[in-house]
Amino acid sequence: MSKIDEKKKLKKETLLSSAFELFTEKGINNTSISDIVKHAKMAKGTFYLYFKDKFDIRDRLIARQASILFEKASIEIEKRNWNTLEDRIVALIDNIINQLQENPIILRFISKNLSWAVFSSIQIEELDNRNCMDIFQDLLKESGRRFRNENLMIFMIVELVNATCYNAILIGQPSTMEELKPELITAVCNIIGQFECK
Repeated sequence: MSKIDEKKKLKKETLLSSAFELFTEKGINNTSISDIVKHAKMAKGTFYLYFKDKFDIRDRLIARQASILFEKASIEIEKRNWNTLEDRIVALIDNIINQLQENPIILRFISKNLSWAVFSSIQIEELDNRNCMDIFQDLLKESGRRFRNENLMIFMIVELVNATCYNAILIGQPSTMEELKPELITAVCNIIGQFECK
């Protein structure tokens, strides 16, 4: 990488870090592009060399954080032999939940801003640019089982986990995460069963 490329990468990383810090402190609606560039100690024009607007930088930050979560979880589940598809999906979800419990700031940021369009297209660089959907679809394919409307099934699982974990981890309502997990696992397994072609 040339020195020019290194400088560009550093500027982009600085803008991403500044935006993440401000978004998690003040919220996206209360953060302006001027705030981001001031915090990054850069000119406003520099921002537009890398991002269209603050929603573009938000989406890239969400993609990055979700990518890191899925990458770690995917690597962990590959280390063990799981008997069933349900076991593998539950292990993936469990690993992600554990990561979010350790870093609730990430949960707060991702959950408030993650749209299905962003989630389904997140590329994971360390996993050969596979996306989050690829991970789920590979698990389904490896199971040898057939499912109807796989994308809808994955969507329902992701939304269920996202919504329930947010409340359980951040506010402990209506129950703690430890109380919720067994019920969540049962619900995820039921969703998988509901979509399986018999």
